Amino acid sequence: MGITACKLDAPPPSKAIMLGCIDYTDQIRTIWAGVKEHYNKAGCDFDFVLFTSYDRQVEALLGGFIDIAWNGPMAHVRTQKRTNGSSLCLGMRDVDCGFVTHIVVRKGAGISSLADLESKRLAAGTRDSPQACVLPMQYLKSQGVPVQTMSVTFFDRDYGKHGDTALGEIEVMNELAKGKFDAGFVSDLMWQRGLSSGDVNSGKGEELEVLEVAKVPPFSHCQFDALPTIDPKKRQDFEEILFKMDYANEADRRVMQLEGIKKEWVRFDDAGYQTMKDALAAEPNVPFPPPLYRDEEHPFRELAVN
Repeated sequence: MGITACKLDAPPPSKAIMLGCIDYTDQIRTIWAGVKEHYNKAGCDFDFVLFTSYDRQVEALLGGFIDIAWNGPMAHVRTQKRTNGSSLCLGMRDVDCGFVTHIVVRKGAGISSLADLESKRLAAGTRDSPQACVLPMQYLKSQGVPVQTMSVTFFDRDYGKHGDTALGEIEVMNELAKGKFDAGFVSDLMWQRGLSSGDVNSGKGEELEVLEVAKVPPFSHCQFDALPTIDPKKRQDFEEILFKMDYANEADRRVMQLEGIKKEWVRFDDAGYQTMKDALAAEPNVPFPPPLYRDEEHPFRELAVN
C-alpha cells in the first residue's frame, strides 16, 4: 500500500502567542522558558516552538503555524521578500544593531590590502552564515576584489541555522592558524572570544590579524518578524510585555544576559539590513532556496565544501 502525501492546513486560531526560535544551543530552552515565564506572569498566554532551520521557521510563520519568528538577518530579509515587504518587525536586542564582522588574515600571507587577496585561499564559515559568508563575500564583490581568482572553502557546520552556532567560524580560525588558508571570515564576537580565551595567537599555530583596511559594513542581526495579519491584540501584548523586561530585575536580567542583551530590548531599525537585501537581491523568492554558492553555480576559481 502506498503512502499518500497530505497537506497540512494552518491550525485554528489560538489565544496563545506562539513564537518560533532556532534550536542551536542547549541554553535556548532556558532562555525562552524564562521569556515564557515573564509573559505568563503578566497574564499573557505565551509559548514557543523550536526549529532546526530558519527556512522551516519562515515557512511556519507564512503558513500561520506560529505568530512571530525570532529571525536572523537572512531569514528576516527572506520573510520580507516572501511577503512583498508587508511583514511586521516587532523588536530586537540592543546588541543586534551594528554587528561587526572581519576579514582575518595570516600575518605571513603578505596581505595588507584588498588587492592582495587576488589568487589567495579563502576560508568561509557556513554558506548561510551572514557574518562568516554572505555579507563579507558581498563586500569583497562590491569592492571589486577578483573572487574569480580565489580558491574558497566553506566550513558548513549546522547548515540551516545561519551560522548561529559559530562552529564554522571556529573552523576558519583553526585552519588559518594551521596555514591551510590565507584569509577568512570571522565575526568580531568570535574573534574577540578567540583572543580572550587564548585559542588564537597564543603560540597555537600561525599568527592571525584583522585586515584593517577591509571595512565590512556593520549590519543588524536578529529581530522579531510577524505577518500583517497577526491578531492586533497579540501584537500589542507581545510588544508591551517584551519592552517591560527590566534589566534591574534579577529574574529578567538573568534571561536577558543569556540572550546576550547588554541593557534592553529596542525598537526595530531597518537600516542595518540593506547589505543583506543587496546580497539576496538575485536569490529566487521561493521556499527553501538553494545555497548561494554550490558546485554547479559559483564565481570562484575553485569551490570546496568541508
